[in-house]
Amino acid sequence: MTAMKIILLLFMVVASFSASAEPVVIANVNNKLKEIDVSNLQDIYMGRVRSFKDGSMALPIDQAKLRADFYQKLTQRPIEQINAYWARIMFSGEASPPRIMPDDVSVIRIVKENSGAIGYISAESVNKEVKILLRFK
Repeated sequence: MTAMKIILLLFMVVASFSASAEPVVIANVNNKLKEIDVSNLQDIYMGRVRSFKDGSMALPIDQAKLRADFYQKLTQRPIEQINAYWARIMFSGEASPPRIMPDDVSVIRIVKENSGAIGYISAESVNKEVKILLRFK
């Protein structure tokens, strides 16, 4: 195999992995929202509000494997800036960051068990136990 073929093959593998890890925002199937706008999602995940626009309580859940990509898409800021933001907010006692779960399965479990929970998982992990509120474009 030539070096060019190897490089092309590696590029295709990386590109397919990146596409498959696209985070989608999910909620409990009993959540009355059909979708969520990015502004409300930012407010919830940055600790500025604790409820959805309809007034129901929101419980944001982070996912360790997709966290950097999710916050980049949500805020257009690198994860280092998000971590610094939360360090400052926690020091002031204003709010606590979302609980971080290790993987899609854990996030789905918490969202399924809590009507106000909202989280993000890779698109291919979505199942009938949760519903999608937002797909990033």
